[in-house]
Amino acid sequence: MAQKRFTFADAKKRIKDLEASLEKTTSLLEAKLEESKQKAGNLILDTSDNVFTGKELKKIRFLELWAVLGPIAGIIIGLLF
Repeated sequence: MAQKRFTFADAKKRIKDLEASLEKTTSLLEAKLEESKQKAGNLILDTSDNVFTGKELKKIRFLELWAVLGPIAGIIIGLLF
Protein backbone atom coordinates (compact mmCIF):
# COMPACT_ATOMS: atom_id res chain seq x y z
CA MET A 1 0.00 0.00 0.00
CA ALA A 2 1.35 3.33 -1.00
CA GLN A 3 0.64 6.17 1.41
CA LYS A 4 0.26 9.70 0.19
CA ARG A 5 3.11 11.88 1.36
CA PHE A 6 2.41 14.93 3.47
CA THR A 7 3.64 17.74 1.28
CA PHE A 8 4.33 21.42 1.82
CA ALA A 9 1.07 22.26 0.03
CA ASP A 10 -0.82 19.99 2.44
CA ALA A 11 0.85 21.73 5.37
CA LYS A 12 -0.07 25.19 4.04
CA LYS A 13 -3.68 24.09 3.58
CA ARG A 14 -3.81 22.66 7.11
CA ILE A 15 -2.32 25.87 8.55
CA LYS A 16 -4.91 28.00 6.74
CA ASP A 17 -7.70 25.75 8.06
CA LEU A 18 -6.37 26.03 11.61
CA GLU A 19 -6.01 29.82 11.33
CA ALA A 20 -9.62 30.11 10.15
CA SER A 21 -10.78 27.93 13.02
CA LEU A 22 -8.74 29.98 15.50
CA GLU A 23 -10.18 33.25 14.16
CA LYS A 24 -13.72 31.93 14.51
CA THR A 25 -13.08 30.70 18.06
CA THR A 26 -11.36 33.97 19.04
CA SER A 27 -14.26 36.11 17.85
CA LEU A 28 -16.73 33.88 19.69
CA LEU A 29 -14.70 34.10 22.91
CA GLU A 30 -14.39 37.88 22.63
CA ALA A 31 -18.15 38.19 22.31
CA LYS A 32 -18.69 35.97 25.36
CA LEU A 33 -16.10 37.96 27.33
CA GLU A 34 -17.90 41.23 26.64
CA GLU A 35 -21.20 39.65 27.63
CA SER A 36 -19.66 38.33 30.86
CA LYS A 37 -18.19 41.74 31.70
CA GLN A 38 -21.60 43.32 31.23
CA LYS A 39 -23.28 40.71 33.45
CA ALA A 40 -20.62 41.08 36.15
CA GLY A 41 -21.08 44.85 36.16
CA ASN A 42 -24.83 44.48 36.45
CA LEU A 43 -24.46 42.28 39.52
CA ILE A 44 -22.86 45.13 41.44
CA LEU A 45 -24.80 48.12 40.11
CA ASP A 46 -28.03 48.43 38.13
CA THR A 47 -27.20 51.00 35.46
CA SER A 48 -30.25 50.37 33.29
CA ASP A 49 -32.14 53.36 34.71
CA ASN A 50 -29.15 55.75 35.00
CA VAL A 51 -30.18 56.50 38.60
CA PHE A 52 -28.22 55.28 41.60
CA THR A 53 -30.07 54.44 44.80
CA GLY A 54 -28.62 55.09 48.25
CA LYS A 55 -27.64 51.42 48.49
CA GLU A 56 -25.81 51.60 45.15
CA LEU A 57 -24.04 54.81 46.19
CA LYS A 58 -22.77 53.03 49.31
CA LYS A 59 -21.42 50.26 47.09
CA ILE A 60 -19.69 52.85 44.89
CA ARG A 61 -18.11 54.52 47.93
CA PHE A 62 -16.94 51.13 49.23
CA LEU A 63 -15.42 50.24 45.86
CA GLU A 64 -13.65 53.61 45.66
CA LEU A 65 -12.31 53.16 49.19
CA TRP A 66 -11.24 49.59 48.49
CA ALA A 67 -9.42 50.71 45.33
CA VAL A 68 -7.11 52.71 47.62
CA LEU A 69 -7.00 50.58 50.76
CA GLY A 70 -6.81 47.17 49.06
CA PRO A 71 -3.37 47.61 47.50
CA ILE A 72 -2.07 49.26 50.69
CA ALA A 73 -3.32 46.32 52.77
CA GLY A 74 -1.78 43.90 50.28
CA ILE A 75 1.61 45.58 50.48
CA ILE A 76 1.53 45.62 54.30
CA ILE A 77 0.55 41.94 54.48
CA GLY A 78 3.21 41.11 51.89
CA LEU A 79 5.88 42.86 53.91
CA LEU A 80 4.84 41.18 57.16
CA PHE A 81 4.80 37.67 55.77
